[in-house]
Amino acid sequence: MGLDGRIETVPELASFDTKDIVEALRFQQKVIYGVDNRQEIYQLSDPALLTDADSVVALVMNTSITDNGNGTSTLNGSQFSTKYQLCSSEPFGNQPVVAFCTGFLVDPSIIATAAHCVQDSNLSSVRFVFGFEMENATTAETKIPNSEIYRGIRILGRQIGIEGTDWALVQLDRPVLNHRYVRVRRTGKIADNSRVHVIGHPCGIPKKCAGDAVVRSNSQSRYFVANLDTYGGNSGSPVFNSVTHEVEGILVRGETDFVRSGSCYVSNVCPANGCQGEDCTRTTEFDELVPRNRQDCIPFNPERARMIQVRRRWKIEVDGMWLLDFGTLKNEAERALKIIQHYGMNSQCFVGRPHPSMEFYLVKGMAPQGTFPGEDAIPFNPQNLQVQRIQGRWKIVEGSHWLMDFDQLEDEARQALSYILRYGFRYICFVGRPDPSMTYFRK
Repeated sequence: MGLDGRIETVPELASFDTKDIVEALRFQQKVIYGVDNRQEIYQLSDPALLTDADSVVALVMNTSITDNGNGTSTLNGSQFSTKYQLCSSEPFGNQPVVAFCTGFLVDPSIIATAAHCVQDSNLSSVRFVFGFEMENATTAETKIPNSEIYRGIRILGRQIGIEGTDWALVQLDRPVLNHRYVRVRRTGKIADNSRVHVIGHPCGIPKKCAGDAVVRSNSQSRYFVANLDTYGGNSGSPVFNSVTHEVEGILVRGETDFVRSGSCYVSNVCPANGCQGEDCTRTTEFDELVPRNRQDCIPFNPERARMIQVRRRWKIEVDGMWLLDFGTLKNEAERALKIIQHYGMNSQCFVGRPHPSMEFYLVKGMAPQGTFPGEDAIPFNPQNLQVQRIQGRWKIVEGSHWLMDFDQLEDEARQALSYILRYGFRYICFVGRPDPSMTYFRK
C-alpha cells in the first residue's frame, strides 16, 4: 500500500497469488505504542537479548544483492527517508531499506517467517541474510560474507488467513552452524500482560529490538495481541517472552505505519493501551514441524574400545560401558570395532530412547569422513530428503525411495532429518544386512 493509500506497482509481488497480496497488504500495517522503544543491536547490553538477536535474519530479494566476487556481497537499498517520504523528525532516516520481511532460526536448517512473505512461486528469489545491522550510529553493515547468505530449498509448511493465522517454515540450502536457533512455545498460551519484545527489520532497515511491550489480548486461539513497536518489514519477526526468552509468536499485522504531517510522513503513534494492537501468530500453530533438538550423545574413547564376549554374546565396550551388542555374530563385532577405530568415532548419538529410531556417530562433534574398505554404504543427497507420511508411517524419503522408517513417530523423523542436515551426512552405512547390527552415517 502506498503512503497516500494508492496501490503501488511492486515487481517482487508478481509471483504472488492475489489472495496472498491482499493479506500481505493488510498484514504490513504496524505502529508505535507509547514511546518508540526500537534499539540498534549494537546498543544492547543484555546478553540474553543479544542471543535472541543472533537468530534473526533479513528476507531480501536476490535482485537487491550484488556478489562482489571476493566472498562477500553488497546489500543494495534506497534511503529510508526518501523511500517513505519521511519528515526529518523521524528516526533512522539515513539508513538503507533492503529487507522486505524478517525471519528467525528455529532449527539449524529451518527459518520461520510469516506466510505472506514467502510462497513456492517466489522462494527461489528470496535470500535469508544474517548480519544486516548498524555497526554504529552512522554505518550500516551492507557488505555481508556470502557464508551468511542462505537460500530456501522448500517450504516445509505454510498457512495464511485461517482464523488470523500466518506462518511459514522454510528449509535452508545448508545448515546454519554459527548462529543460535530459538526455543519455541509448544503448548499452552502466554499469560495476559506478560512482557514481550520483538526483533526484526522495521520497514526493511537494519535489525532493531523493541521491548517494553505486553500481551494485551489472548482471546484468539491462533494469535495473541501485543503493543509492540513494529512496522511493515517486521512481518515474520520473532516475538520473545522477555522473561523466558522463548519465542511466543510471529509478528504478522497491526495498525497503519505512517500518517501524513503536512508534506511528509511521521510514525503513527498510539497510546500504550490504545489502537488495536499488533497480532502475533502463536508458535503452537507450527511447533510440530520444528525438531526438538535434544542432543542425546554418549562420549567415549575409541582407543579404549574392545570386543568382549558375555554369556555367548559379542559386545563392543569402553571402560565397562557397552556400545553395541552383536549377539553371536563375532565377525560383525570385529568389523564394527575396526570401523569405529578407523574413523575415530568418539560419540554415540541417538534419536529416541530406550528404543532409538536413529543411531549415529560423531568424530569430535563432526561427521565421520572418508571410506572404509568394503563398506556397505548407500549415498543420498541431503537437499532432496523430506519427511513424509506414507501409508500411515513417517519416513525420511529421497524422491520415491525411503531412507528411514519411524512408524508413528513424526517428531523423531523430523529430528533425524535435522541431524542429517546439520552434520552434512551423505551416506547411510551398515554392518550386516538385512538386520544390521550397526548403522552409522558419514560424509
